[in-house]
Amino acid sequence: MKKILLIIAILASCSCSSEQKRIEEAFAKIENVAQIGTVEYTVTKLIIADDDAFYKMGERKIIFSCKAFVKAGIDMKDFTAQDVKIGNDKSVIVTLPQPKVLSFNMPAEQIKVEFSKVSGLRTNFNAEERNELLKQGEANIMGDMERLGILKDAKQNAVVFFQTLLAGAGFDNVVINFKEQKEA
Repeated sequence: MKKILLIIAILASCSCSSEQKRIEEAFAKIENVAQIGTVEYTVTKLIIADDDAFYKMGERKIIFSCKAFVKAGIDMKDFTAQDVKIGNDKSVIVTLPQPKVLSFNMPAEQIKVEFSKVSGLRTNFNAEERNELLKQGEANIMGDMERLGILKDAKQNAVVFFQTLLAGAGFDNVVINFKEQKEA
C-alpha cells in the first residue's frame, strides 16, 4: 500500500489538480491489491499409470481425471516507485514484474478414478501410490504453463489493464514494459 501511495504522490507532483484527482482515483483501485490476477484457466488432465513390472504376474493400470484451477498475473510486491517514469507530455512508462502463477488449486472433489484394472497376483494402487501419481500430474500441469500460453495471456491482459487504468487517469501515451526475467 505504501508503494502505491508513493507512486500517487509522484504522479500528483507532475500534474495539475484535476489530473491529480484522476490519477489518485486510478491508483486507488489497486492500492490494496497485493496481486493482480489477469487470467484464470481451468486445466483438465488425465494421469495414466501402467505398472507392468516384468517380474510380477498380472497387470496394474489406473487412469485419473482431474481439474486444476490456475490464476496468473502480476505480483505487486515487486513493484516500486522507480518502476514508473512520467514525461512532461502526459506520457508514462510503467515497468511491471513478470507475470507468474498466483494460485494453483486441484481440489479433491475434482479428481476421479476413470479406469482401474488389476489382474493376476497384483494389488490395487494404495493411497500413497495414488497421491504420488497426483503429485506428478500437478507437476506436469505446472510444467505446461508456457505451452498452454497462460503466462503469455497474463502478460497481455496486464498490459491492457494498466493501459486502460492510466489512460483513464489522463495519460495520453502509456507504455507498459516488463522487468527482465530472472534466470532460475
